Amino acid sequence: MTNLANDVAMCTLLAEAPLPVFQQHCPSADIESFAQDSVIYQQGQRLEYLYCVLDGQIKVARLSRDGAEFTTGLLTNGELFGAPIHDPAAFQAVESATVKGAAKVLRIRVNEFRTLLLHQPAVGLRVVEQLDRRRLQMERRLECFAFARTESRLVETLRELSGGFEARCEHGFGQHIQLSQQELADLVGATRPVVSTILNRLRKEGVLGYTREYVCIRGIEAIEQMLGLVPHPPTVR
Repeated sequence: MTNLANDVAMCTLLAEAPLPVFQQHCPSADIESFAQDSVIYQQGQRLEYLYCVLDGQIKVARLSRDGAEFTTGLLTNGELFGAPIHDPAAFQAVESATVKGAAKVLRIRVNEFRTLLLHQPAVGLRVVEQLDRRRLQMERRLECFAFARTESRLVETLRELSGGFEARCEHGFGQHIQLSQQELADLVGATRPVVSTILNRLRKEGVLGYTREYVCIRGIEAIEQMLGLVPHPPTVR
């Protein structure tokens, strides 16, 4: 239980819940570690658990009727996924969750988490704030799909994904996003060849580095300058 205590204490989403209270209302909660490319659950599988990312990155994706996969998001520390909170009964997953790299997650039964929220309003407020951020994120993405060019959509998506990564990656860049070019293209709403062409230009400009399996952003400031969110540095004469 010591590891559970340490991990719960480090989870910002549960920071307002004293450990004894958390254990009282969520007695079956446990920590699960996953190796690279592990499947946490598959689309169509019946779920009764809610998951919280403690370390690593989780890809969520949906399958079409013909079996084609479409990536819908990349989740990082403190983010919830799995069965919906509003339905304590067993739920059929509408998406699949796969580990990118390696990851550690907190697994909680939905009915227990609902009980925790009823007794700890501060935790409920944090959950509402997270869901509100996701709503705004989806609204921005829809706006980009409607009005922005592919390059702008890609840059905005990279900026969005970089928000949760604070530590420098192993390649010396600022953020390490473990998505393939196809998965990134899914999020952008473009084809892989088009995204690959743009990524290649950004790499030549020194903004990022990438392979087929990940993208490393050198600095979020460069992304923000491309979006016009911060002024370009003055030219030195």
